Order: sequence, then structure tokens, then C-alpha cells
Amino acid sequence: MKNCKYFNYFCRYIVAFILLLYACFVSGCSDSKKEDVSSPETDRLRIGAFMKIKEINPLADYYYNILAMLMTHDTLVRFGPDLDVVPQLAETWSCSKDGKIWKFRLVSDARWHDGYPVTAEDVKFTFNYLAGHNITSGWAADLIEDIRINGSEIIFRLKKPYSRFLINAGFIVRILPKHIWEKINDPQKAAADGMTIGCGPYIFNSFNREAGRIFFDVNNDYHGVIPKIGRIEFHLYQNMDILTMALIKNKVDFFYKYASGYPLQYIKQLEKTNGLKMLEADALGVPAALGFNLKHTPFDMIDVRKAISLAINYERITQCFLRGNGYLPGPGFVPPAFPFHKNFSDLTYTPGKSRKLLESCGFKDRDGDGILEFTGGNKISLDLLVRGNLPGNNQLVKLLTHDLEAVGLHIAVQYVDLSTWINFLDQDKYDLVLFRTTPWGMMMHAGYSSGYFDSRRKGGGVIGNISDPDFLFLCDQILSTTDTLILEQLYHDLQSYYARHLPAIPLCWSKNIYPFHENRQGFKINQLEGGLANRFSWNSLEPSLSSKSKDSKTE
Repeated sequence: MKNCKYFNYFCRYIVAFILLLYACFVSGCSDSKKEDVSSPETDRLRIGAFMKIKEINPLADYYYNILAMLMTHDTLVRFGPDLDVVPQLAETWSCSKDGKIWKFRLVSDARWHDGYPVTAEDVKFTFNYLAGHNITSGWAADLIEDIRINGSEIIFRLKKPYSRFLINAGFIVRILPKHIWEKINDPQKAAADGMTIGCGPYIFNSFNREAGRIFFDVNNDYHGVIPKIGRIEFHLYQNMDILTMALIKNKVDFFYKYASGYPLQYIKQLEKTNGLKMLEADALGVPAALGFNLKHTPFDMIDVRKAISLAINYERITQCFLRGNGYLPGPGFVPPAFPFHKNFSDLTYTPGKSRKLLESCGFKDRDGDGILEFTGGNKISLDLLVRGNLPGNNQLVKLLTHDLEAVGLHIAVQYVDLSTWINFLDQDKYDLVLFRTTPWGMMMHAGYSSGYFDSRRKGGGVIGNISDPDFLFLCDQILSTTDTLILEQLYHDLQSYYARHLPAIPLCWSKNIYPFHENRQGFKINQLEGGLANRFSWNSLEPSLSSKSKDSKTE
């Protein structure tokens, strides 16, 4: 039977090779392999996305790497919509009591898209390869002592206890086929055959760069649940205006945008569109937050940070920035959608109390111009660092500057691009910073936004503004235990730390809205993977009953 199965694989890829040669002859073989859009309407899913993909290399192109996670490449484990761990390439796993040894037993029937079996050697190779090339995975070399293989079991021995290994390694690392990547010396410049090969539920078909279309076909030999949708197409648009019109005109079934729901300024327009439905969920990220440079005066004073928290009109931000689609935040920084969320009273807008608190710190308006001065007489002017490319930031800045200047704090706004924003953060070239957190960002490091604040971490938009030994010790305690009861208490302590010390102020909590055409049913929201496009949707998605009845009438 095994020989027969391999023969079938051989025949299948001989046919595919002939078709590939034909396609190259006809089209010049740009980025396309076998593009075929003749699938029935009910057998294909069209996803609109606002992202720029330059190359089909999961280790060199950030956005294609996201699609690889969704479509083609499996990880050891997955995290469900409720943040529960579910098997993927690993069918079972365990951790030693000291949190230093992690064992994973792989499923027995996983295969790469080219027919080779997935082995523990592939897993070991992937971690070593990524660590060796430092592809956003330099942490692996710092954390992992060695990796051993025992049949289908792979054993990670860590240099220190690490309770977050499942999320920060088991879920984040897309496993690569060793037989392909071991031949690639420089993954950043690679253009080798087979770079798109994974072992996931969909197989890369083609990329039409000019049209902005990426096609994936269902993998009928997938080891897990085989999706009912035969083809998934990503339609790439230059901006959200064009994408919104495509959604309205039913040129796409829904949209994909990692880390947030649909931009709220378009929702009213979509609500008027026949055939569109909306799903929503409380956001796992913070849509807008104000961070402090704790190394700069006067933000080394807790009363100044408290005064700023009292100066902000959160109700108005919720109404204007979120168009009423949110609610007032609390000082614990972690949104209520998280397990182990600790309830605090909402942050309040009391500008009179804010002004008195600032004056009690020694700041006075001695010349009566409305701007407070330091005790030495210099006027207070604070640099606010802002990413200029994020929708809604201009409006948010106006609201913040109005509120802060009303209590006597002059704000000088620095609008910069993303790379400059990250560079300024790393070099502490700011007093205040406007930022947001993503679902993944809230989970990284010790979790619950600690990855944004821990001063031992830098780069990639991390603020890294807390060097307090108490905070660092708390993070290390979380990383060293897998006991659920202990973790619950530690996460409550972490949120209490945020509430007491205010390293940053959440400006609002939000709900994410996900519009989709009603010709589909079975969508699942998974914010870690990016809304409606996720592995759990692929497992359950199918045409709606009304769509099926229309198809039967047509036949």
C-alpha cells in the first residue's frame, strides 16, 4: 500500500510538472504556476486584503509569512479563539516541573506538499535554521540549550524555565521542510524552488503580481481536517477605500487585516450593503495607548503620570476615535477579553484634579499664559511621538493635545514613519508615545502586555520602559511556572502593577467588527490569527443554505 501511495504521489507530480511547463510556455512563467479560476463560485473564497507582498518567500516577506501561517505552514500547536491550546503537528506535549524540558510527540501522517513525510528532524532543523540565521528568532539561541529526537518525539532542553514556550515557540515557529531549506544559504535573498511548500491545509498555487492575486488550493492529503473550500484567493488592494468598494460590489467575500477589525470609518457604509453581515468580538489588543518615557523628567514622577491619566477625556475618545464602538478603559492595561482579567474602576476624566496634582508637583503657570513651568522656570513642552501612517491617529492626537494643554501641558507632536518611530523608541527620543498593541503583542514574552514594557527587550516597536526590579521579577516568575492557579495570581499582580505605576495609559477598549457576505456560514473569529481568516474557519466554513439552494436551482 505504501508503494502504491508513493506511486500516486509520483504520478500526480509528473502531471503537475507537465502542466507547469505548459503554463511557462503560455504565460512566460512570471509568478504563476497553474492559475485556474474556473472553480465553482461555491468552491472558492475571495479575501480582500490591504497588504503589499513583494515576494513569495515566507522568511523574507513579512506579509507573505502571515499568509503562510494561515494557509500552508503548520506549527507544533495552535491557539483557539478562546486562547486554549490545540494540537497541530504535535498531537501531545508535556513540560517538566521546572519548566526547562518540553516534549512534543508529532502526528504520524503529516506530509509536505511534495509528498515527503514530516519528521522530528524537520522540526529540529527549523529551530536551528531560524536561530542560525537570526530571522526574528535570535531568542531561540538564547533560550534553547539543545534539541534531541527520539523517534517521533522531539525534546527541547532550555537554558532556563520558560512557561510560555507553547505560545512563543510552539505557535509562532512555522515548521519548514529540511530537504528544501537546507540547500538555501541566505533565506533573505533566496528564490529557490519549493520555498512555498509546507504541510498545511492549503497548497500555494500562484501569485499574479500585476493583478494582486494569490491563489491557494486545498490539500486533500492534509493530516488534519480537510477544508470544504477548494480554493482560497487573496485579492490585494492598494488602500482601504478600494477594498471597501470591492466588498460592497461583492468582488470579495470578506477581508483580512491582522490585529484589528474593519476600520470603523467604513462600517456605516458597509451596513447599507445588501447581503453583508457583521460579526464582532471584544478586542484582545489595545487600539490606542499613551506611553511614558520613564527616563525623562517629569515622567519619573508617578503623580505626573496620574495627573495625565486624569486629564484625558476617555468618553470623547471612545465616541470620536471609535465612533462609539468601544468602552471606557481601566488602568490595568489588559482588556477584559483576556482570561485572568482583573477588574478595576474605569479611568476617569477629572481635569480639575489633574491640574491640582500637577501643581502639587511644583509646576506653576507663573506668567499666566496657560502653560505650566518647571520649578526652574522653563515651560513644560512634551514631545509626543506618533506614527503618521495609522488611520485615526490625526484625530486622536487632536483630542489628546486638547486635553493635555487644557491642564497646562504643551505638546509638540512628531509625526514619523514606522522605521523612524521604532528607531526613536530604541534611542529614547520621546517624552510621550502614541501606540497600539496587537493580540500577538499582548501574548509575547510573559504575556499580558509585558513584552511591550520589559526594559530587557528592545526593537520592533517595544517601548521597554520598565526597569523596576519588582516588575522584572514578576515577569520572571510568570515565565518559570506552568501552574494555572499560580499564573492567575501572578497575572492579577501584573495588572495591579500597571494600575499602580501607569507605565502607559490605555485610551479605550474596543470591539472588532468583521463584515462578510452571507453566502458563507461557519466563520470563527480568532484574533491571534487575524479575524475571520484562520484555521478554525477553514475547518468549519461552507456555503450558506441560501447559497446552496441557489446553486441547486441553477443546476
